[in-house]
Order: sequence, then structure tokens, then C-alpha cells
Amino acid sequence: MTEPTRRALHREGGPAAGGSRQEEETGGSLLLRWVERPDGQMELLEAPLTREDYLNPQLGDKWLQGKLHGKTIRDLADRLERWFQPRPELLVLEDVKHLLGRGLPKPCPDVSVIRGARRPERVDASFDVVRQGVPPCLIIEVISPRDARVRKIDEQDKVEIYQRAGVPEYLLLDLPREPSGRFGIFGYRLGPAGAYQRLVPDEQGRLLSETTGLWFSISPEGHRVVIRDVATGELLQTSVEEEQGRKREAAARERETKARQAAEERAATAEAELARLRAENERLRRGE
Repeated sequence: MTEPTRRALHREGGPAAGGSRQEEETGGSLLLRWVERPDGQMELLEAPLTREDYLNPQLGDKWLQGKLHGKTIRDLADRLERWFQPRPELLVLEDVKHLLGRGLPKPCPDVSVIRGARRPERVDASFDVVRQGVPPCLIIEVISPRDARVRKIDEQDKVEIYQRAGVPEYLLLDLPREPSGRFGIFGYRLGPAGAYQRLVPDEQGRLLSETTGLWFSISPEGHRVVIRDVATGELLQTSVEEEQGRKREAAARERETKARQAAEERAATAEAELARLRAENERLRRGE
């Protein structure tokens, strides 16, 4: 098969070639989709991301929303997955299509946490709420800072969609829209009447996720999300942070071992010197 070609996806009323240039000029998000041509070759099509594509993606679709967007999603998923790894009743998904039920779109939430799925081992390309018996208990969407259309879907459309699907908690992470800007976080919880109510932060600016037992907040510097266990206050770390912590602990243990060995050697030397002095004093006392 020859090298796949790449061109802009033609849509009715949309742009033709030159989608990348438009992306740079407007700050909009791009959809990338591989399709098979009649001659059997695979072609990478690209076009501005539409509402329909965003809410009902096809398997293999990719959309580009910037480096920080992708890095933030991976960071959240990594910390949550590692934290819940000892608890098999909790499943963490990243960028997996969710079949929310009849009459609802089939979006790919950035990060979702599911508690009590019937067959979690069968979850691969999609998560079927009806077959698994439960909706996600928490969904986190990272809002695109570059595309007002996508922001609107996260901030408005998905609030209604996840509410209708019975998702107990929905958190939104707002990325900085300026280089020196801060992260923001807000969210919703289903009330007794089945309608979303805005979460109220505590005096430390933290949002409580009752379904996961976690606090979510923004660091004092404003550049990342802080996640802590409600019961213990323990900080959720990434795999990189945990590895760095293990290295620091190993280095500290090595320093302690070397310090102890040095102290033991000094004590042994002092004891030997003391024994020599005692022997010398005894010799002098005897007039030898």
C-alpha cells in the first residue's frame, strides 16, 4: 500500500483544502479521520471539528486541541487510574466512546470514573451504560481554550446530556486562555430532583466529589489540578511523581546508611583509640 495521502475533508458549506491554515488563523479544533478510498488506499481527512463529530465521534477519530489539553487529560487519567488500581469496582476511562442510552449522543469524555460496572473487562472501544448497568459516577471534561464552539458544547450541551444520562457528578477543567493565566475548575452534582446543581467550593477553593471521595482544586500557582483523598488528605500523584518520590526515598535511605556506617566507623576508631590509651596508661603505671 502506498503512503497515505492527507487532505482537507470537504463538507457541505465548509472549507476545502487549507484546513490547517484555517486552524492557525481561527484557533478552531481540527478533526482527523482515516477513511478508505475506492482504490483501497487509506486517506487522512481533516476538517474543522463540528458539534456532531464532537458528540458522536467515529472509532479512530482524533481532534487536535493543543498540547496542554492532551497533557492535562493524560495527567488526570494517570493519577486517577493509579489511585483506584487497588479497587476493582472502580474503572477509569480516557477518551472512550460512551453509549449513554437511547436518544442520547455517544460522546468520548476526556476522563470518566465508573463504579460497579457489570463486566469492566469487556470495556474496550466503548462503554455501554445499558449493558454495564451503571452510568459513570464522575465525568471530567477539559475545556478547549482555543475553540469557542467546543467550549460551548462542554459548558452547556454536555451539562444537559450528562444530566439526562444520570451521571451523578460532572467536573469541568478550564485551561488558561493566556500564557500567564490560571487553570479554573467548576462542576455539577445531581440533586434530589435529578437536575444538576452547581458545586460550591469550600473555604480552600476545593470541590468535593462525593462519588469518588476526592477533593479537586487548583494549585496555588494556578498551573495544575490538585487531587487529594478526602479521608486521609493524601495527594494523588502521577507515575512520574511516584517514581521521583521513590528515587528521593532511596537516596535518603542511602544517605542514612552511609551516615550510620560512617558513625559506626568513627565509634569503632574512637573505641580502638581509647583502648590503646588505656593500655598505654597501664604500661606507664607499671613503669614499663
